[in-house]
Amino acid sequence: MLVIASMVEKEAIAPDERPKIAAVIYNRLHARMPLGIDATIRYALNVPGTQPLHQSQLANPTPYNTRLHAGLPPGPIANPGLASIQAAAHPAHVDYLYFVRKPDKVHHFFTASFAAFQAYASSHGF
Repeated sequence: MLVIASMVEKEAIAPDERPKIAAVIYNRLHARMPLGIDATIRYALNVPGTQPLHQSQLANPTPYNTRLHAGLPPGPIANPGLASIQAAAHPAHVDYLYFVRKPDKVHHFFTASFAAFQAYASSHGF
């Protein structure tokens, strides 16, 4: 649970989104999908959140690359606060499998549909 809480800690900026992000992680684990959490790659490669990730970094074989490796990373990527721990313990009851940051760089767009995820991401330059 602390590994999940650490990913929530690094992905969430808006406090009310923590349980939704936790739900996406659990839903993807349950579906045996790669998590695709960019914060895990940033952690492994020491890339700050203010810098974009490059294709070469997204393809790095580090065990923390949750785009390439299914399941949880080998350990926490941050020291989660109480709110992230609570979100990991009590995720939202939603069917979301995808999220992408909105242009305000605070909130996320959540969906259960890969097509909706792709359409939103491409329409916002991601």
